[in-house]
Amino acid sequence: MNPPTVKTIADPGDSEWLFRLLHQISQLSQGALLSENERAAFDSARMRLIEVLRQCNDARKLLIELLAEHIEDVAEGRGVFVNEAGALIIEDDIVPRLNRAANGFFVPARTALYHLFGQKPVAGKRSVKSILEILTGFNFGFVFIFDSARFEQAAQNYISQAPGVRSKALIEVIRSDRDTWSLGLQEIRDTIIHDTEYDGLKMVYQANDIKVAIGFPRLNGKPILDFVEMYWNNLIDSIEEVIVLTLCTRMSPLLALDRIPQNEWDPTLPFRWRGILLDHPTP
Repeated sequence: MNPPTVKTIADPGDSEWLFRLLHQISQLSQGALLSENERAAFDSARMRLIEVLRQCNDARKLLIELLAEHIEDVAEGRGVFVNEAGALIIEDDIVPRLNRAANGFFVPARTALYHLFGQKPVAGKRSVKSILEILTGFNFGFVFIFDSARFEQAAQNYISQAPGVRSKALIEVIRSDRDTWSLGLQEIRDTIIHDTEYDGLKMVYQANDIKVAIGFPRLNGKPILDFVEMYWNNLIDSIEEVIVLTLCTRMSPLLALDRIPQNEWDPTLPFRWRGILLDHPTP
């Protein structure tokens, strides 16, 4: 018998989001009325999603490390400096690495949403079911439609075929995410992949006597790291909430999932949701 393999998939700083998407979701899903095949498909799709999120997170951490190291190097007069003649010398041009790390974040972040919601079917190509399609039987690729009227039409079609307050709550969360960040993520990814006029992120340096001031790129007016952190937190929180709300649509009308107040969170067991029994069935 071969010995077991034990693999570390993240460092301690990533333990909370991984716990939420691995152990919390696994436990909460036990309350969903899923067939054996549905449960196996759900678990498999969730692990594929987590692997994409790991890629996204690795790129995020590479970006953080790159900028921190560059700040230190420039402060010490390495890589970018002012020479004796007063010229600004750039020996370490981090722009290619900067763009590679940023692109490495935004592209898989967009792919993660495909794993969650699904994609538009392509004729002649077998499509793998997304998490929501496994749980609901519907392809939620319509969430990527930019036109609000067309999105609302598709959303109402889903609600008409799956009536109830739980389906409506799921659509409300998706609609809010579209209005605040998810369509923006689509635009960024599409620009990176498809816009041949996109020139990438740029660095700005200014000589100040013998010192060099660094100007990092900004996106939508936010410093690049703040912007990436905002999207990372939105992505993780949204994926968790959407999966939880979708699981609710497959639960008994007398069982619901409720948010745990933040002041009751256990830092050693960071569950954010709990099951509750209702006095009356949910319509």
